[in-house]
Amino acid sequence: MSVIVQNCRTCGGQWFPARLMCPRCGGADLAPVGVERGVVEQLTHLGDVVIASVACDPEPLLVARLHGTVAVGDVVELTDQSDAFDRPDASGRPVAFVPPIGRSREESS
Repeated sequence: MSVIVQNCRTCGGQWFPARLMCPRCGGADLAPVGVERGVVEQLTHLGDVVIASVACDPEPLLVARLHGTVAVGDVVELTDQSDAFDRPDASGRPVAFVPPIGRSREESS
């Protein structure tokens, strides 16, 4: 499981959603990269739905829908597959769903 984020090959920054240029250095040498897990920083409960801010190492900060029992500080597996909640995760970690937003330039060419 993973979520595709954009990596700047010039400064190493990672961004989600994809951008046309790096907001940190202005570089245009960008590439998609998979991020597999992150740490829950904040939780919001909306009825039965749990939304969280998930920090990746080194970045970005993602907003995700969580499945499973989760607390601040827990490591979660990231996925952009909407059916991930129906499949058990081999690691035993809770799953965080981050909806994909568009496609990067390299993916669409």
